[in-house]
Amino acid sequence: MVAILMIVVETILLYPLRSIVQPLSPGMIYIIGVLVVSVVWGTRLGIATSVASTLAFAIFHIAPFGKLAVSDVRELFEVGVFLVVAVATSVAANVFRLRIVRAEESDLTADMARLLLHADDPAQVLPEVAQRIADALELPDVAIDHAVASDDDRQWAFPLHAGATSLGTLRVPSGAPEPTVRRLRERVVPSLASLLEAGYERAAMVESLGWLATEQAALRRVATLMARGGPPPEVFDAITTELHGLLADGTLQGQYSTSLLRYEPDNMVSVLSTTLSGPTPEQLQWSAEGQNLLAVVRDTGRPARMDSLEGATGPAAALAHQLGIRSAVVVPIAIEGQLWGAATLASDQPGPLPPDIEARFANFVDLAATAVANADSRAELAASRARLVAATDQARQRIERELHDNALQQLIGIGLQLGLVQASLSPELDRTKAELSNAVYGLNSVVDNMREISRGIHPTLLADGGLQPAIKSLARKSPVPVELDIHAEQRMPPVIEVAAYHVVSEALTNTAEYAHASVVQVEATMRDGTLRLSIQDDGVGGADPHRGSGLTALLDRVEALGGHLTITSPTDSGTLLQADIPIELPEPHPDVARPLQGHRP
Repeated sequence: MVAILMIVVETILLYPLRSIVQPLSPGMIYIIGVLVVSVVWGTRLGIATSVASTLAFAIFHIAPFGKLAVSDVRELFEVGVFLVVAVATSVAANVFRLRIVRAEESDLTADMARLLLHADDPAQVLPEVAQRIADALELPDVAIDHAVASDDDRQWAFPLHAGATSLGTLRVPSGAPEPTVRRLRERVVPSLASLLEAGYERAAMVESLGWLATEQAALRRVATLMARGGPPPEVFDAITTELHGLLADGTLQGQYSTSLLRYEPDNMVSVLSTTLSGPTPEQLQWSAEGQNLLAVVRDTGRPARMDSLEGATGPAAALAHQLGIRSAVVVPIAIEGQLWGAATLASDQPGPLPPDIEARFANFVDLAATAVANADSRAELAASRARLVAATDQARQRIERELHDNALQQLIGIGLQLGLVQASLSPELDRTKAELSNAVYGLNSVVDNMREISRGIHPTLLADGGLQPAIKSLARKSPVPVELDIHAEQRMPPVIEVAAYHVVSEALTNTAEYAHASVVQVEATMRDGTLRLSIQDDGVGGADPHRGSGLTALLDRVEALGGHLTITSPTDSGTLLQADIPIELPEPHPDVARPLQGHRP
C-alpha cells in the first residue's frame, strides 16, 4: 500500500512536467521510490515497486501519454532499461539493508553477551538486556521473564529454552511489525537463549569455584591450627566456625547455627562445639532416642534432613523446639570407617533449606573429618602419655614409701638394737664395743644414703609442702649459688609438681657439673593455666639436649603433659632452660571419645 501510494504521488508530481523534462529524467524519481521501499521493506516489495514504477513510467511519460503502448524499439529499450535499473536498485538496496540489519544484530548480540557473560547473576541484568533489544529493534517495550508465557492479544511471547530446560520468555508488544517479529524469532531469540544458557553455566561455575576456594581456605586454616598443635576443643571450634562462615553467602535466610556432635557409647550425644550462643550445660548432652535426625544418622550412617521438626520426637527434638530450631541437616562424621559423630546445620526458618545444602555441607565435613581424627588421635596419645607419666610417678612414690616405711624402719630398728647391745656390754669389752660402734655408724650411713635415694625417687618435701619448698630445698643443696624468684604457692596436680621438680633438679645438677657458672637464676610463675619455669646460668654454655639422656627424659616428660621445653645454650653465653607445663592434665577430653563401635556408614 505504501509503495502504491508513493508511485501515485510521484506520478502526480511528474505528470505535469512531462513536456519539459528529458524522457529518462522522471525515471530517476521513481528509482528513488524503489530505493526507499527496498531499504525499508525488503526485496520482494522493492521488486514489486520496480515493476509498478516501470508501468507508471511507460503510461505517463512515454507517448502516447495515458496508454500502455510502445510504438518503437527505442521506447521499448527505454522501458527495459528502466525496469532493469529499478530491479537492480531494489536488490542493491536490500543488500545494503541486510548488512545494516546484521551489523545491528551483531552489536545487539555483543551487548547481550557483554551483559550476560560478565554478570555474577544473569537474572539481575535481564531488564537491561531487554532494554537493549527494545532500543535495537525500535520497540516501545520488551520484557524477559523467568516464567513461561504464551501469546495473547497484547503481546508476542517467545519461549527461551536450552534443550528441554526452560530459561524464560521474551515478551514484545503485539503491534510489532511482522519483519521485526520474524527477525526476533529467527535470529534474536536463538542468540539470547544461547547466551542465557552460557551465562547461567558461567555463573554456576564461578559460584562453584568460589565455594571451592572458600572451602579450601577454611580447611587450610583448620590444618594450620592442627600443625601448630592446637588442642582438640580449639580444633573443633575452628571447624564449626569455618562451617558457619562457609554458609554465610546469603543462601540461608534467618538465623542459623552449626554444631559438632559426638555419639557416646551409652546412646548419648555430646556437643563438642557450637555456634549457638549461651547453651546451658544441660543442653550440651542428651539422649539420641526418639524419632529425630540424630537417631536417623546414627542408624543409617547417611546424611539426613528435616525441613520441619514438627513431627520429631525425643530429647533432641525437645531441645530443638526449646532453642527455636525449625529445620536442620545432619551429616555423619566417620573415623577409620566407624561412626564417630555428626555435624549439624540448624535454622530458625520454617521453610525448607536449600536443596544442595547437604552436598555442600557433607563435602566440607568429609574433608574436615581428617582434622577430627587427628585431634582425636593426638588427644588420646597425649592422655596416654600423661597416664604413663602419672603411673610412673605413682610407682616411684610407692617405692619411696616402701623404702621409708619398711626397709629404712627395719634398718633403724637394727641400729637401735645394736646400740642397746653396745650399751649393755661390760667395760672390759672395749674392743667389742668399738666394733659395734663402727657397725652402728656404717648402718646409719646406709640409712642416710637410702633416705637420700628415696627422696630422689620421690621427694617427701614435694608431696608434703608443694613445689615452692621443694625448689628451695634444691637451691640450698646446690653447690652453685641460686637466686630464686618463685610465684607458685598454689598446689598443682602431683604429676605437674613432680615434673617441675625434676626440671629444676636436672638443670641445677647439669649446671654444677658442666657449666662452671657463678650463679643460677630460677624463676617459677603461674599464668593463664600454665606453669612457666626458667633456669638460667652464666656458665660456658654449649649444652646439647640430644647428647644427654637426662635432658631428653625431661623433654619427654614435659611434652607428655602437653607442655613445651626449650634449651638455649650458645657457647660462652650461658644456658637458658624454659619449660611451659599446662596445669590441666591432658586427660581424655570430654570432647574426644572413641568411635561408636558396630556400625560402618
